Amino acid sequence: MLEYDLIDGTRVNLVENAISILQHFEPEEGFYLAFSGGKDSVVCKKLLDMSGCKYDAHYNPTTVDPPELMQFIRKEYPDVIWERPKKSMRTLIVEKKMPPTGIVRYCCAELKEGGGMGRRVVTGVRWEESIRRKNNQGLVTIMRPGKRLTSQAEQIMGDDLKVSKKGGLVLNFDNEQSRQLVDICYRTRKTLINPIVDWTSDNVWEFIRRERVPYCSLYDEGWSRIGCICCPMGSTTQRLKEAERWPQYKRMYIKAFDAMIAKRKENGLRTGWKTGEEVWDWWVNGNTKRKVESDGQIGFDDLFDGEEKEDD
Repeated sequence: MLEYDLIDGTRVNLVENAISILQHFEPEEGFYLAFSGGKDSVVCKKLLDMSGCKYDAHYNPTTVDPPELMQFIRKEYPDVIWERPKKSMRTLIVEKKMPPTGIVRYCCAELKEGGGMGRRVVTGVRWEESIRRKNNQGLVTIMRPGKRLTSQAEQIMGDDLKVSKKGGLVLNFDNEQSRQLVDICYRTRKTLINPIVDWTSDNVWEFIRRERVPYCSLYDEGWSRIGCICCPMGSTTQRLKEAERWPQYKRMYIKAFDAMIAKRKENGLRTGWKTGEEVWDWWVNGNTKRKVESDGQIGFDDLFDGEEKEDD
């Protein structure tokens, strides 16, 4: 259901609430919609259309997105702006000298999260998707505010202010205080507006069906999430399924790992793997630190050649 009752008996309509949030925080030049083509982002795009708010939608290809997803975006959402990737996934793997992992997700930072600086960015982030998002995202999240803005935020919001692990300001109220804070950060920080942050997957699909929102056909084939092929955040089963569906991407990863091994040797770094195939087996099958080290291969911590580990 797209409605629910609060303890005081107030009835909340999720669609009306999301539209209200968008209208409350609409900037003069319009929103920057971070559009991935997934179910959550098509819902956000529809809500923006319904709200009457001005916006421009941007898609950041990662170079490892499913072909069906890219074809879907081109066909159903021709107004979406395609950003040119600065680097390919292969290039990043070689430069970083390690595969992307659940701990070091450099691929997201490099390929997906660079756009919208100084803008109010609409995203399809939802709390239901992970505990990490529940702890670090709100209706509004102001990224990297700095000490001065954080101090101002504490004065304005008081106990209503929450600070994420990385120092972001997390707001869960679309009142005048939060609007004031967002206006202070205007044009100096990336501010995320998450209008469906409290929606469930059932809410998302009910809205899609009710409003007849176009969505990628991969969902009808059993995919529950659509993103980078063989994303390290996915399960082993999911990643092997994707490798079987799109074998050309598996070959790309293995070639990238071969080049990565060569780069590590060139830089005098410890390398227990001999081939990209061995890296692929470790990477996709989720071998643990203990197993890798007991096999006489590279230890997990040896991968972090100056890379900052990302907290979950």
